[in-house]
Amino acid sequence: MTSLLHQPIISLLCPVLDARERRTQITSVPPSDVFGCDRDIEMIIRMLRDTPADGEPSSSRTKCFSVIGICGIPGSGKTTLAQCVFQKEREDDYFDHVMWIHVSNIFDVHTISTEMLEITSGRKREQLINLDMLQRELEEEIRGRRFFLVLDDVWYDKDPIQKQQLGQLLSPLKAGRMGSKVLVTTRNADAATSLGAQNPPVLISDLDEEDFFKMFMHHALDATNRDQAFQSVGREIAGKLGRLPLAASLVGGQLRIRPHIDFWRSSLNSDLLNDSMRALWWSYQQLEENVKKCFAYCSIFPRRRVLKRDELVHLWIAEGFVKTTDETEDVEGVGLRYFYDLLSTSFIQLKTKIGRAEFFTIHDLLHDLAESVAGSDIARFEKGVAPHIPQDTRHIFMESYDRTVFVEQILKLKTLRTLFISYSTESMTDIDFEHMLRNLKKLRVVRVSPPLSGTIPACIGELKHLRYLSFFGSHVLKMILPPTFTKLYNLQILSASEIRQLACANNEGLGYLENLRYITGWGFHFPDIGRLTSLRTLTNFTVGKIRGYEIQQLEHLDYLGDSLLIQGLQNIKSEAARQAKLVNKTRIKALELRWDAPDQYSSLMMENQNDQELNNSADPQEEVFEALLPPPYITSLKICNYRRSAYPGWLTGEQSPLTNLQNLVFKTCFGPSDEPPRLSESFRYLHTLIISTCNWKSLPENIECLTSLENLIVTDCWKIESLPRLPPSIKKFTLSNCNQSFTENCCAVGHPYCDIIDRIPETSIC
Repeated sequence: MTSLLHQPIISLLCPVLDARERRTQITSVPPSDVFGCDRDIEMIIRMLRDTPADGEPSSSRTKCFSVIGICGIPGSGKTTLAQCVFQKEREDDYFDHVMWIHVSNIFDVHTISTEMLEITSGRKREQLINLDMLQRELEEEIRGRRFFLVLDDVWYDKDPIQKQQLGQLLSPLKAGRMGSKVLVTTRNADAATSLGAQNPPVLISDLDEEDFFKMFMHHALDATNRDQAFQSVGREIAGKLGRLPLAASLVGGQLRIRPHIDFWRSSLNSDLLNDSMRALWWSYQQLEENVKKCFAYCSIFPRRRVLKRDELVHLWIAEGFVKTTDETEDVEGVGLRYFYDLLSTSFIQLKTKIGRAEFFTIHDLLHDLAESVAGSDIARFEKGVAPHIPQDTRHIFMESYDRTVFVEQILKLKTLRTLFISYSTESMTDIDFEHMLRNLKKLRVVRVSPPLSGTIPACIGELKHLRYLSFFGSHVLKMILPPTFTKLYNLQILSASEIRQLACANNEGLGYLENLRYITGWGFHFPDIGRLTSLRTLTNFTVGKIRGYEIQQLEHLDYLGDSLLIQGLQNIKSEAARQAKLVNKTRIKALELRWDAPDQYSSLMMENQNDQELNNSADPQEEVFEALLPPPYITSLKICNYRRSAYPGWLTGEQSPLTNLQNLVFKTCFGPSDEPPRLSESFRYLHTLIISTCNWKSLPENIECLTSLENLIVTDCWKIESLPRLPPSIKKFTLSNCNQSFTENCCAVGHPYCDIIDRIPETSIC
C-alpha cells in the first residue's frame, strides 16, 4: 500500500514494466478471438493433468517435470494455443507457480533465470552477477512446489552449446514437486525432445475449411456487412491462403480497410495470394510508402519486444518517416494514423492492456519480413553475437554494450542516424561517449546510458541533426548539460527518467530549443520553460521564488498533455496561479498539485541562478488553491501537503467542472480543523478515492453520493473515528494503520461500522 501511495499519479494509471517484466507478463495473454483450437486446448490440459504419482517429491533418478511440445510452422498458431492453455491454468490454480518465458533463437540463461525467480518469488530482483547463486535461489523457490512453465519459441539446430544452455536453464527445476510440467512451442520437433519430451509433440493441425473461412472473414469484413458478393469472393481468397492464421489476419486486414468489391476481385486474381507466405508480401505492398518505412524500422527491435504506441510514433517522427501534407496538419496525428494502419492490418498486434497502458508486439514472421525489407539499413545484434556491420548501415540496436564493437566498427559509420544501446552491465566510458559525439555527426536518434561523470561534453552541440535523446540507467544521480546544448535546435524529445537531477551549466536553460516537444523524467529543472510553446509533455514543474521559475511559465503551454506534477505551490500568489491558466490545458489527463517542494530542487535553483529572489510573499493557500482550476477533462487528481481546512469550490461545489474525474487522492493534508471536505456530487464517474496521512476525523460526510465509487483506500489517518454511509457501488475497501479504536469497531461483529463494511465484496483491514 505504501509504495502505491508514494507513486506519482501517472504511475497509478500507466504502470511501467521493466524489460524482464514485459517479457513475462505481456506475452502470456491470448488474443480475444480464437478459432478452431478448442480440441487441442482440451487435449493439452488433459496431458498436463495426466501424470503418474502426482504430487510425490522427485528423486535423484526421476525428473519432477515432464515436457510437452507444440510444433508447427511460423504463423500457424503455436503461441496462441499455448497462451490459451496458460490462461486456463492460471485461472484453475492447479499449479503453485505458472511461468511464461519467451526464449527465441538467441537467449541469455542469466536473464531468463532472473525472470523465473521474479515470478516464483513475487519480487523484483536486480540481476545477480553470479549465475550459480541466482539458480540456487530459484531452486529454493521451486522446491516442493508444482509448477507449470511455458517456454515459447524454442529454437534448436543441434548446436551443442545451445543444448547445454537449455539444460542449464532447466537445471533448478529439478527441486520441484512431481507432476510439474514444461510446455514448449517450437518450429522443430527435435527441440522438445532435446529438453526431455518422452512423447511426440502436439502438431498444430490445419484449421478445417469452415473455421479458417470464419477467421478470415472476421478480419476482412465488418460483421454488419452481409453482402453475398463479399462472402463469395472472400471464400475464394481464403482458399488460397493455405489455412495460415497469420495470413488470414494480414490479408483480411487489408481487405477490411478497402470494402470495395472491385478491389476484392482484383486481389483474388493476384498471383501473390497463391500461397500463404507470398500473401504476407502482398499485404505489405498494400501499405502506403511512408507506412512501409515505419514498419521496416520496427525490425530494429529484438523479436517479441514489447512496444509502446507513443514511443514508436515519436521515433518515426524523429527519423523523418512521418510526412504532413500542410503546415496545419499535426505530425503526431499523422504518426498515430500510420500506427493504426499497421494495427488494423495486423502488422502490429495488441498484446495486452494494463490499466490505461497498451503494449504491442510484432509476430516473428512479420519481423522476418521487416528485416528483409530493411536490408543493411538496420543492424541489430544481441548479447554474445559478434557482428559484422555493413558500412551503409544507418540504424543500430545493441542489446548489450560491447566496447570492442563500438570502437572498431560503430564509430566508423559516418552516416549512422540511430544508435540504441540497451541495458547493460558494462557502461560507456566518458571517453567513448565523447568519441560518439565527435565521430557520429549524422545521429538523429540516440538512446544510451549517460557518461559516468554525469557531465555531457560540449561537443554535443555539434549534432545539429539530433532529434531524439534518451538517457537511461540510475548509476548517475546528477547530470549537467553544457551551454552548447542550446544549439540542438532540432531536438524534439529529451528523456532521462532515471536521473534524479538534470540541469544546465549556465542560466539559459532550454528556452532556445523551440522544437522541443517532449520532456520526460522527474529530475528536470530549467528556467524559462515557458518559451517552449510546442511542448507536449512536461512531467513535473517546480515553482520557485527565482526569476524563470514562476508558475506563469505555464501560461502559454497549452499543448501539454498526459500528466503534470506542479510542486512548490507555497511560493505563489493567487493572481499568479490564475495567470498559469491550467484550465486551458485540456489535453492533461492527470494532475498533481503539491505544496512544499523537495529541498533538492530549491538547492538546485540556487546553484544555477544568480538572479535576485523575487520579492513576493505568498497569498493564503486557500486563495491559491481556488485559483488553480484544473482543465475540465482530467481523469485523475492528486493533492499533496495542503495545510488548510478550506477547499476550493471546484472540488466541493455542487456543480464542479471536473465531471470526468475518475481517481482522486488526498495525501498528507493537514488543516487547522480536522473536518474533511465535502466532495462535489458532480463526480459521477469517480471510482477510486485514496486518503492517506490526513488529519481528518472522518471520511467526507457525503461520500454516499459518489455513486460510481468502487475502490476506497484509507491509510495512516490516526484521527479518523467515524464512518459515514458508503455508496453501494464500492467493491473494495482498504483500511490500514489508522485509529486503533476505529479499526476495532470496523471489525467488531454487530457494530454499525462493521455492518457497513460487511456489504463490501473485498475488504482489507489492518
